[in-house]
Amino acid sequence: MRRSLPTLLLLVSGLGCAPELPAAPAHPTPSAFVAAERAPLPGLTSDPPAPFTLQPGDQLTLRTLSVRPLEAEVSVDPAGRLHVPLAGAVEVGGLPLDAAERRIEGRLAPYDRFARVSLHVREARGHLASVAGAVREPGRYVVEGDLRVSDLLARAGGPRALESDEVEWVELADLAGASLVRDGEALPIDVSLAARGRPHHDVRVHAGDLLYVPPARGRHVTVLGEVGEPRVLPFSEGLRLTAALARAGGMTDDADEADVRVLRGPLSGPAVYRANLSALVRGEAPDVALAPGDVVYVTTEWLAEVGEVIQRL
Repeated sequence: MRRSLPTLLLLVSGLGCAPELPAAPAHPTPSAFVAAERAPLPGLTSDPPAPFTLQPGDQLTLRTLSVRPLEAEVSVDPAGRLHVPLAGAVEVGGLPLDAAERRIEGRLAPYDRFARVSLHVREARGHLASVAGAVREPGRYVVEGDLRVSDLLARAGGPRALESDEVEWVELADLAGASLVRDGEALPIDVSLAARGRPHHDVRVHAGDLLYVPPARGRHVTVLGEVGEPRVLPFSEGLRLTAALARAGGMTDDADEADVRVLRGPLSGPAVYRANLSALVRGEAPDVALAPGDVVYVTTEWLAEVGEVIQRL
């Protein structure tokens, strides 16, 4: 979790003496850093397969039936042309196979008017869909067969996540905010539902489609300072301060239970609160409901710990 030094210095300057900090509210108020609810997407009720047309990069086997049969391995060049013996360069980009066969026959007619042409697709390398964003293996993938959105996502390794001995499983991708873009327009599908196989959302992928999965923003809580196991926790609605501290191994013997800091909002200008765990235990203060993106820091003497906090952040 890297932060620029100027940002951290600004952050530290706002964390003055504990008595000057406001008490952490029991419930977070709506703000820009809490994700707004998205309107549900209807999906597609009609999803016919796209007709196959030749694209640059497609590799073919060309055969002619004639007095002098011919067989050749050819590919569609970047300009959408096939280079055919005798006929030369024939424009076939965007044509279905049968139309491409008839066009080649027309170009061969001056040399062999009885030739009949057949094309067989060896590899549809020109039929590609792209996957970008927070997936394990972004890149371009061949669209073949009845490829669906869930299949394309699986080929890209699925949504990116973080898991280690020090960090709990944290989703780094926002599937609900992902989109499948076709001809410059995002289809009205929910990729998170497509990943679960919902028919109206798990639609067929077409050549040229772009699946973009944005990174998850603020869907975790970070616990640092005088705790047993400083870590990043996946956020879930209703996560309380005591639960986050417990999942981070509890507070150490050196922790100041009366001064637990909660940083909320963007680090360029966070709201900083103080929670008093001692008062909470005595029933004099509520347990604090955390918000996505919160940073919880359990202090000892704050001014003696600035360097450590900068290093940990």
